[in-house]
Amino acid sequence: MTIQWAVALVLGLATLLACVRLALWHRRALATGQASSVRLALLMLFQPAVSALLYCALFPPMMGGGATGLRIATAGTSRLAAASDGAPLILLPEAPAIGGGEAAPDLATALRRHPAVTAISVLGEGLVPRDIDAARQVAVRFDPPPLRPGILNLTPPPTAAAGARFMVGGTLTGPSGATVELIDPAGRVTDRDVADPKGHFLLAGTARTAGAVNFTLRVRKDKRLVEQADVPVWVTQSTRPRLLILAGAPGPEVKYLRRWASDAGFDVTTQMSAGGGMALGDAPVALDAAGLRKFDVAIVDDRAWAGLRAPLIAAVRGGMGLVLRAGGAIDGATRSQWQALGFAFSGPGGVAPLALPKAAEEAIARTRHGIGNDDTPADMALPEDMAPDVSRLGLVPGGDAAVPSLQDAGGVALGAWRAIGAGRVALFTGLDSYALTLTGRRDLYADWWNTMLTAVTRPASSSRMIAGIAWVGERMTLCDIGRDAQVNNADGAQTELVPVAGCGAFWPAKAGWHMLRVKNELRLFHVQPRGALPIMRAARDRQATAMVSRIAPDASAVAVKADMPGLAWPFWLAWLMASGLLWWLERSRIGRRKAGRSSTAEPAP
Repeated sequence: MTIQWAVALVLGLATLLACVRLALWHRRALATGQASSVRLALLMLFQPAVSALLYCALFPPMMGGGATGLRIATAGTSRLAAASDGAPLILLPEAPAIGGGEAAPDLATALRRHPAVTAISVLGEGLVPRDIDAARQVAVRFDPPPLRPGILNLTPPPTAAAGARFMVGGTLTGPSGATVELIDPAGRVTDRDVADPKGHFLLAGTARTAGAVNFTLRVRKDKRLVEQADVPVWVTQSTRPRLLILAGAPGPEVKYLRRWASDAGFDVTTQMSAGGGMALGDAPVALDAAGLRKFDVAIVDDRAWAGLRAPLIAAVRGGMGLVLRAGGAIDGATRSQWQALGFAFSGPGGVAPLALPKAAEEAIARTRHGIGNDDTPADMALPEDMAPDVSRLGLVPGGDAAVPSLQDAGGVALGAWRAIGAGRVALFTGLDSYALTLTGRRDLYADWWNTMLTAVTRPASSSRMIAGIAWVGERMTLCDIGRDAQVNNADGAQTELVPVAGCGAFWPAKAGWHMLRVKNELRLFHVQPRGALPIMRAARDRQATAMVSRIAPDASAVAVKADMPGLAWPFWLAWLMASGLLWWLERSRIGRRKAGRSSTAEPAP
């Protein structure tokens, strides 16, 4: 027996006893002439009425007759939605102004206003992250509209070192053949590409000086601007990595490699064997495990590798990065030793031709090489018509644990790396890459070696950038913070975060760079304007809404939504009024007949 049945039984018995009492009084009052049928009828009527109102106040009846479905208007909803008949129309803040709709600050509020709702139909581009949790309580129907042409996905670089190259990738929607340009803060085009048939693109830029900068990504189709967006780049200025270059003999590769590394910000030490126990280069260093531990990365050719295998591997296990390169075709012993590091090779061996990518346009090449000087004018760096004589080993590095890091224009792997202990070791199969610098392809030469060294160099501690795209007005979740965490906003204001389980919520109000301070650590993040990257935002919302629509809500949750109890206070008010009226009627003399003076009738109830 439930509590409702027990209370109903008690109230029923009380009502029955009250009616029996009234009937007995009326029977005795007939003898004295005080009985009144009208008074008895009123008292008999009020007894069950008061009991029923008390029961309804304790257990309000379930609400019925309300709408069981809603239409939810989101961003991109047609203004003709109000003209169609159907469930009530709810306008979320992202929806356009549609006449006849009911505005709601979020989906949860709309569901509280309509407690009988068990299903919703989402119109437009989909629910924003704010409303996804509320949508899981009901059944969701969602037919997403097609996406407009634009930027579907954008991946800015996490960080970039000053003077180094960085890559920006993404995906476009719409017709193929769109042109994508990356523009530096000075307004110059640093790279241009045509998206492939699937919409993918990859662009390169150069980070000049340390700090937070904004590049611009521009999408054009038939000379018409399709979309434009900011690409935030955090350029770090850390301590100069220590680079050791070891070669079995002097050669032009070491000369130009040293020159490039010095210009790229490395602290370079060179050691070359001249035969007969003689060595050329910088001051001698101890080539043992302790001496090599002082360096962050080393570039070693196949001849120097042969006599330094043990100390080099020990240094790599301690965290040093190692790039192995070949001066020509390698013998079977060297091949076996490199395979013992965990690499696998495919190919006939020997020397094979290398496919170079097409040289950039002259304007883009000038932007990449930067401003010239008296010693190296800018024109000297421009590509020549003659292709450089660059080849590669006839062996393609790979392996289950190897990560490809570099490819030529034909898709053949030129470099791969794998982890060994706390460090990384990489193989570079290009031969005579210095020829690129002699034929105006310094940008490609820098790209190759910067990619190889970045993949294996011992990481340095520095400030980092929080990955991901954020928009103005949307909640961000910042994790791994303490009670002293605060955000420096783009306008200079400070916002203190209240962490819960190590994470805090933040609603950015201004577009631009923000800084999260956690103790002595700085974490930067960039906030896009409210209307930036609309296609990317719409794709995110439609994907999240589609995932919710595929998940059927819990049956018990839907039952609770359909059987919500009504309001109790009207029944309490009615019970109080009826009880007061009953009390007054029992004690008043309305409807009583006056008895004779000799009568000894008992008083009425």
